[in-house]
Amino acid sequence: MFTLFQTPQWFAGFDLLFDTITLLIALLITAYSYKLYKLSDENKFFYFSVAFALMSVGFLFKLGTYLTIYSPASQYAAAVTIVKVTNSQGIGSIFRNLLYRAGYFVQMASMLGSWLLLFFVSQKGRDRLNKMHERSQILLSIYLITLIAVVSTFEYRIFYLTSLVLLALIVLHLYENHRLRRSQNSKKVLLAFLLLLAAQISFAFIFIVPELYIVGELLTLAGFGTIAATYIAIQQKTKQMANSEVLR
Repeated sequence: MFTLFQTPQWFAGFDLLFDTITLLIALLITAYSYKLYKLSDENKFFYFSVAFALMSVGFLFKLGTYLTIYSPASQYAAAVTIVKVTNSQGIGSIFRNLLYRAGYFVQMASMLGSWLLLFFVSQKGRDRLNKMHERSQILLSIYLITLIAVVSTFEYRIFYLTSLVLLALIVLHLYENHRLRRSQNSKKVLLAFLLLLAAQISFAFIFIVPELYIVGELLTLAGFGTIAATYIAIQQKTKQMANSEVLR
């Protein structure tokens, strides 16, 4: 059975619970961002929605792949089905590993795509991704992300190091935004992405200390929880402002 790295055995299953919660948060943010886009017609909210939708796809494929790896029954069912379809034990084994790699590939490509899109949107000073030549950068980005994701299925550290770099750039832009605005929401968003950055650092060094996988999962959940709390606070503030307008 093909795996990217060995996770702590006693933690198997807990990470799926954490990722399920994170997936639900990502889906909620996707829906809320799209709602804001429909109300305001601002492109940045549309791109936020797409970015978190990509994250949702990444977490969904991670859950599916890891659930199969952790469950002997799922492994057996998959192996029997593939052998019957291919009518060969040897070919079935190769095809099974390819399916695992495909699951990892979709997970990695989706996550890298979301980080890159958030990096584009986070840049200040001009309205990003509205001009044609800026949108054309997405085509080049898709190619690079695809290439990195393919290579990462053979060497997972490339994926985490690339995610680390993209998140570091996002954090720099968010810090600049917070320095200018000094609002509680900008502070919370900055904290959330600092937690996600710390999670990628932890994941990048799993090959040295496997238990860092647990730290990375906890930091990822904390980061998404902070983003969710920020969105809830913004939504409540928006409702209060709307109610105030009605009372007037």
